[in-house]
Order: sequence, then C-alpha cells, then structure tokens
Amino acid sequence: MALIEVLDLSLAFGDQTILHDVSFEINKSERLAILGGNGSGKSSLGRLLAGWNVNSTTSGNVLFKGRPWKDYSSSERASAIQLVGQIPVQHLSGRAFTVEEEIAFGPENLGLPAHEIRKRVDFAVDVTNLGHLLERSPFSLSGGEQQRLVIAASLALKPQVLVLDEPFTNLDPESRDAMLNVFDGLSSDLTIILLETNPSLAATLAERFIFLDNSTIFAEGNAREVLFNPQLVERLGLPAVTQAIVSFLGEKHKLTSPTTLPIGPAEFDAFIESLSNVKN
Repeated sequence: MALIEVLDLSLAFGDQTILHDVSFEINKSERLAILGGNGSGKSSLGRLLAGWNVNSTTSGNVLFKGRPWKDYSSSERASAIQLVGQIPVQHLSGRAFTVEEEIAFGPENLGLPAHEIRKRVDFAVDVTNLGHLLERSPFSLSGGEQQRLVIAASLALKPQVLVLDEPFTNLDPESRDAMLNVFDGLSSDLTIILLETNPSLAATLAERFIFLDNSTIFAEGNAREVLFNPQLVERLGLPAVTQAIVSFLGEKHKLTSPTTLPIGPAEFDAFIESLSNVKN
C-alpha cells in the first residue's frame, strides 16, 4: 500500500477551479517533485497532501496509510507530516525567544518527556547546522537561516513526510547551497515532496516528477520522461539553450516523435553521433 494516495481530487473556490480530477500515489521514502507555474494548483495540492484544509475539497480524497486525513487528530497529523512554506517567518511560533526554544516548541506541545525533547532538538540542530545560532532570536536570522530553523523545528517532530513549498525562493546562492546540503543529509527513510517552479532545482533533489498544468496532471515520470522530453520543454520553462536544441532538432532533423534528450556526457556523445547519420 502506498504511503499517500490522492484519489480523484478536485478543488474549487467559487467559479475558480484549483485542482481537477488529480490522482497519484506516493511511496514511503520517495522523493517527489511537483512542478508547475504560478496558479497551477501545486501549493493548494501541497497543503492538502499535508493534511491542511482537509474539509475544503470539492470531491475526492487524500489518504495517509489508507485513512483520510480528516480521521486523524491534529497531533497525529503533525507527527506524520510537516509542511514548510516559502516564507519561513510565517511558520515561526512567535512564542520562542531563542532558536533552541523554537525547535523544542513542537515536541513540548506533544507532551514528550524532557530527555526525548533534548534528543530531538540535538538531532535537528545537527542536521541543519544551527548549533552556532541557538541563543539567537528567530527573528534576527537571515532568510536562509530562518528557513533552516523552520526545517529543524519540523524535523524535531520526527515526521514521516516533509512537504517543501518552494524552499529556495528568495534565497541567495550561498543560502540555497546550504539548504541543499541540509536535504542531502536527511534520512533516506524520510519521504520528501518538493513543490517547485524551477525544474533545475527540482532535479537536484527529486527522483520522480509530476507536472501540473491547468489544474491537472500534464506529465508524470522520472527525469528522462518529464524534464528531458522535448514536447514538455516549453511548458516546463526549461533553459533557453535546451529549447534551442529542441527547436534545432525539430527543424533540422524532423524529430517530431517523443524522443528524449540525452542525459550525461556519454549519452550526449552517442546522441550527436546518431544525428550525423540522419539525412537532412
């Protein structure tokens, strides 16, 4: 049984359709990227996956371990899945004076014993490299540091699933690299769902991709099937150089079939060699 099942999910606000007949599954330990532009419905889908707004769906359902989210208590949902949004300050409790207190806030609310709270805080601090900031106010941190803090606070709850909604937004390159290092250090048992507009960033973290367009699933598969499919390049907004290659292939060699682009130097060399045998 899949860890998360999305069954014929539709969502609308008034006359505006947000999601339409969306269905897919997520397995334990999977790293999935849900791609889409602004207004594609990916953030709304992410909140529903995380058990937020469980009574807002127009039709369909989201199941966690075979049960709909509405059958779980708020504390059960918090221990099962955590959502980290693109604006970290919105996820701070506002009740902690220090970084260390912020990380401990969630486990304390679960009523865990002191030794377990200490263990979880130490683990989260180590993974996110926040040890030198423990006495700082959460509101005095940089955007990248706050993002790491929010992730640390989420990890302290020991969730089975982490949903990341555009976590790289507004981060400078150094902070973005630090964030990627955090993700690389997470347990392979943790299921990660990344909501992202940038395919290049998604490819650094995810192994499977779902592309949302016009409120529904337009493409689904691995990197080769989604990110390197010429038919999807324009809609995904991949780099201009990739679009130029696709355009050249279409005009010069009449490659109109869903041939995938090469991945890696070896495949690229073989691909170029094969083109030399194509008659103009």
